[in-house]
Amino acid sequence: MTRHFMAASLFCACLLFVAPVWGDEHPLLDGMMDSFDALTNYTTLLDSEGEDGRNRIIYTYKKPGFIRMDFIRPHKGARLIYNPTENRVSLRPFSTKLLTLNLSPDNRLITDPKGHTVDRSDIGALIRSAMRHAKEGTVTSLPPEVVETHLCPRLMIESEKVSYLLWIHPELGLPIKVLKSYTGGSIETVFLRNLIVDGPIDDALFEH
Repeated sequence: MTRHFMAASLFCACLLFVAPVWGDEHPLLDGMMDSFDALTNYTTLLDSEGEDGRNRIIYTYKKPGFIRMDFIRPHKGARLIYNPTENRVSLRPFSTKLLTLNLSPDNRLITDPKGHTVDRSDIGALIRSAMRHAKEGTVTSLPPEVVETHLCPRLMIESEKVSYLLWIHPELGLPIKVLKSYTGGSIETVFLRNLIVDGPIDDALFEH
């Protein structure tokens, strides 16, 4: 009896997983890219934690690539604006307007230890990176989990150097939680809280 129950339980558990796909496209992954391609703008509270501690940033994006970051933690009051037309970053490191720096997006002052740059910090860049690693490794669908009241499909992408675990918003089709792990053992966790797509955004928000 116990043996039959264990066998049945194992069978049911296996049904929750989809066998890994080697180097092929995946509907959820392709769907995220389609969702990003279809949007015009989005805002979110980026809540991340990794080797450099916890970060909280109000992040605003508008195509063709305008980005604004309003820092809550650390550097509360700092503001960063990226202009894709000029390929320049305006950084106001303090809450006052006394000092504004004009930088290139790859300036070491605004590049994190993993080499992430502001011009490649949007959701589209994340999805494209995940797709590149998917071509080198495997893609696996996992059972859905709840993130902030949303029952989110999950996708595991594993390559030789990096693994992604993505929780995908069921209506928006975009990731709202990301766990990225490296072969060296370091882990980054990012929540995209209160993600709003195609809301009203004033162009003046991206002015220096």
